Amino acid sequence: MIRSSLFILLAFIVFLAGCSHEQDNNVITNQDASESIQKDKPENNHSNNHNLPDSDRNEPNPDIQNPSDSNHNETQTSLTDEETLLKPPGRFAGSNYDEQKVQAALDQLPSNLTVDQYKDELLLLLAEDYRPYVKTFINFEAEISVSNDRPEGKITLPANRKQHISILLDASGSMKAQVNGKSKMDSAKEAIESFADKLPNNADVSLRVYGHKGTGDQKDKQVSCDSTEEIFHGQGDQTNQIKTTLQGVAPAGWTPIANALQSVKKDINPETTDSVVFVVSDGIETCGGKPAEIAKELNQSEVKTIVNIIGFDVDNKGQKLLRQVAASGGGEFISAKNDEALKNALNKAYEQLRGEWTIWKEKGEGDANIQKEQKLGEINRARETMQGLVSKENSHLLAALNYLKTKDNQNFPNTELSKKVNERKSFAWGYAQDTGRRLYIAVSENWKQIYGDIKEEGNKNIDDLDNKINR
Repeated sequence: MIRSSLFILLAFIVFLAGCSHEQDNNVITNQDASESIQKDKPENNHSNNHNLPDSDRNEPNPDIQNPSDSNHNETQTSLTDEETLLKPPGRFAGSNYDEQKVQAALDQLPSNLTVDQYKDELLLLLAEDYRPYVKTFINFEAEISVSNDRPEGKITLPANRKQHISILLDASGSMKAQVNGKSKMDSAKEAIESFADKLPNNADVSLRVYGHKGTGDQKDKQVSCDSTEEIFHGQGDQTNQIKTTLQGVAPAGWTPIANALQSVKKDINPETTDSVVFVVSDGIETCGGKPAEIAKELNQSEVKTIVNIIGFDVDNKGQKLLRQVAASGGGEFISAKNDEALKNALNKAYEQLRGEWTIWKEKGEGDANIQKEQKLGEINRARETMQGLVSKENSHLLAALNYLKTKDNQNFPNTELSKKVNERKSFAWGYAQDTGRRLYIAVSENWKQIYGDIKEEGNKNIDDLDNKINR
């Protein structure tokens, strides 16, 4: 009997020890959970306050402890800041607030509630609706994205652009004539060499001469009118070879412009997306062809080709006819009186491209600025509106406490409950402030990166074109 009693006593002692150990473990677990939540709180980085408008004059005392720092029950401490603030609003939130109805509801509360129970009941009545603003913060996209199309024909063309550039050089006998002590042919060669050096690195480039065979005599007319030859075909980064290729070209016969334009069709790769022809000539068609019709066919073909005519020392009658060819080809006629004018005429394409890059850069910078202002405005509106609701909620909660104090309840935990109410304000206000600041900084940094990239790329291409134009 004694042995049985001792066994029962021993079992009871072991049971008590186990319970005590389990309680200790629970305390440790709750402390760890509280510390984990504290670490996950947004930092109060006051050094970044200059990034936000001065709208924090009602900011609560930062020394007030957040609810997440308190020893709440397990259900409360397991909630994230967002989950806490995403709870539905109270019955008398927002426009539903009615002080008399609130007081009537307070009259229905039991008089023996704990501090946390009082707090929960008050929030069921008076918690404001923070859900729209918390969702705005959660789903906010801080990225700045600008996707303006870059100008076509830049120094290195985009992979999806395949540009073909044809240069047609008149090698008829009239190109022997002298202008300012230099033959038209020599001036044209120099201008073409300069222009070719400025072409996009990965553009498809073709150089074709016409009228370079036979003579100006009637007996050689057919040979000369049939003569058109592609003497260079390569990429823009290979155009240094053009100078050597041009050395063997000498002015010879008649002027078959139509035949040369017709031959351009076989020079263009079917995968070409953009095609431009520059015809350098000192006169009109003399072989009976119809260059205006061929130019129109090129312009209306599957690979749309723009035909530009650069008239080098052409008389008024010749200019009129060549303008018709350029107009039919969707291009323009440019009159050049000397070798410098010829070079400038060929440079005009790059001057236009420089202007397009300037527009691209300014538009991209403007788009980035607009996005930044829109996003920062959205952040500030959400933050300020939410903080306004925090102040409103706090005012209503304090009014409810003042009413409860007037009731004859000596056990009413006014001091502890006031602390809880102010902790709620500090927590909600701080969430809006810290989250708004974090997103504000993220938008500003993204804008700085995108704006800088656009400016750098635009300036680089503009500078490159300036250098090429001024060579």
